[in-house]
Amino acid sequence: MRMRRIISLMLAAIMVFSMFTGVSSVTAAGKAKLVTKKLVLEKGSKKKIVIKKKNKKNSYMFVSSNKKVAKVNKKGKVTAKNIGKAKITVREIIKGKKRKLGTVKVTVKKVGKVPDEDSTPLPGTSDVPGKATQVPEPTAIPTPSPEPTISIDIDFTENDLKRFSAEGDGVKLEINKNGYNDDACLMATGRNQRNDWFGCGPAIDITDVIKPGKTYKIACYVRCDNNATITLRSINGTGGGWGNWPSQVGDTIDVAAGQWKYMEATYASPDTINANNKIRLYWDANNTANMYVDSITFIETTVIDATFKTLFSDIFGNVGTCNTYSQMRNNKAFTTALYNSVTMENETKPSSFLNENNVSNSVPAGYIIPPSYKDNRYPVLNFETFDNVIQTAYEYGFKIRFHVLVWHSQTPGFFFRQGYSRDNGYVSKDVMNGRMEYYIRNVLNHIYNTPHGKDVVYCLDVVNEYFHNYDQGRKSNWNSIYYPQETSQENRTNKPEYVKRAFEITYDELSNLGLAGKVKLFYNDYNTYEVTNDIITMINYVNEDKKICDGVGMQSHLDVGYPTPGMGGMISNTIDAFAKEGFEIQITELDVTDYNNSGRQLQYYKDLFNMLVTKKKSGVNITGVTFWGLCDSNSWRRDGKPLLFSAVFSPKPVFYEVIETAKNAWK
Repeated sequence: MRMRRIISLMLAAIMVFSMFTGVSSVTAAGKAKLVTKKLVLEKGSKKKIVIKKKNKKNSYMFVSSNKKVAKVNKKGKVTAKNIGKAKITVREIIKGKKRKLGTVKVTVKKVGKVPDEDSTPLPGTSDVPGKATQVPEPTAIPTPSPEPTISIDIDFTENDLKRFSAEGDGVKLEINKNGYNDDACLMATGRNQRNDWFGCGPAIDITDVIKPGKTYKIACYVRCDNNATITLRSINGTGGGWGNWPSQVGDTIDVAAGQWKYMEATYASPDTINANNKIRLYWDANNTANMYVDSITFIETTVIDATFKTLFSDIFGNVGTCNTYSQMRNNKAFTTALYNSVTMENETKPSSFLNENNVSNSVPAGYIIPPSYKDNRYPVLNFETFDNVIQTAYEYGFKIRFHVLVWHSQTPGFFFRQGYSRDNGYVSKDVMNGRMEYYIRNVLNHIYNTPHGKDVVYCLDVVNEYFHNYDQGRKSNWNSIYYPQETSQENRTNKPEYVKRAFEITYDELSNLGLAGKVKLFYNDYNTYEVTNDIITMINYVNEDKKICDGVGMQSHLDVGYPTPGMGGMISNTIDAFAKEGFEIQITELDVTDYNNSGRQLQYYKDLFNMLVTKKKSGVNITGVTFWGLCDSNSWRRDGKPLLFSAVFSPKPVFYEVIETAKNAWK
């Protein structure tokens, strides 16, 4: 009896003690916790609700307040059905009793809309946001696919790495438990051998999940152990890079150490996809620290509507870009959405056609040998790449602005030397006349007798940069032959005979081809506002017997600090001077640098296009605008971020402002 009383007292004491220590089957330490509190999804995408410290003996239920917006399955995977908002209530079931863990707020947005959250810190880290990526509200809203096709949706919760590989020597991949909103993500370690040319990190093979000639919205979350700038790159042999040279995809983003940051980009797949030629994307951080990727989605989409192309085609007739043949082939979706004209960066310059090792002792088949030609050896011109350019331009619906026939730069030195050897002295003026005529006539004959050449090559830069032919620090080869007594640019003539002769030969050969007056002929130069009167004098000299030079290509490699862009500014006054002479005007190599990140670029572009469109509306014969490059990341002046796109398919705010400015000026 006494023993029973002692046991009863002991049990009572234990029960009282347990009340104060919190020991209970329901409220024990280590209970389940709802991690996901908010989801921002694109229509058609999926995301899993994350619960940490789950008890395997318990079950969990998920209830959506609006299944038409967000549907959730029994495992907690949410599917974004339609644009709108919903709440998902999450409960834990313990021995038949329900315990509410919390509510997840779900927002479903249209494809192309960036989530509101900027960065998500890891548990235990400080909540210091990374540098925000500015995304403008576009004036011309991109047109999304009505039913987006999801090609990839990976959150690593199934520990599946079969699609992933390490890009770079020493890089290793593994699953890490600190995911963006769950307990799994991809981690890349061993990045110690990284270099700035290629970078290194985790790569994904997308060869079998993308379609040829399509665009894809890529979204993911990225993190790095140290502060970093993270870049997504593509590398393959048929698109998104030259051979095995990587190409940037979308904008870089800055991330704070230990914090997740949302990243998105648009990728354009190549026209052809070869299963044997793997297409890979990989993430690179600009340091050697461990980096992480999670929640990767690929959604087929359309991101640029026809507003830009339609508007500027209506205003100027020709709106174009500059690219290489590789860029042309690899960026069809991007360039054809924006432009109707193209200038090849190098493929139509003399250095692409002429080769010192390809000079024949006999006349090449089908070549024109003019009476002025005095050599007994004959350069064989290499048109292979340009023939591909013509065919591709025709397929894509581009007109070609041919650049250039006669130029002191990028014309091989052997072309000016005796015996076509760089080691010999200069030829005479008479010999050079024959060589120039040989070159021009055979180039033109090849272009316009090649299938579709007449369809696409609509104008020619006959001569380039005569008034800057000392800018390389020495007298040009052309002037060394034609003006041997000339000692400096100060006594350079503004009536150069070889320039006039080049236009005469070009016009005459076009007449033979039935194209005189149909193919426009231009003199092209930069800083035209500094040599305006000289250009006018020279063109009038060229045209003194007959109008054979149609006008001026105004290269426009500008800077926010110089020259003045608006009405009454230097560019405006130069256009007025050329217009007064009856010259046709094209803006041929447009970019605007802002090396100091002053923030003035947007206003500069607005002032420039307000002026250009206003001039055109008033009757000035401006017939084309060509932007020099696809985007900042591949611009020859990339440090100044001079273009309307930071990366392919990544428009800057200035892109939309230029559209609105042109619309308003054209009303």
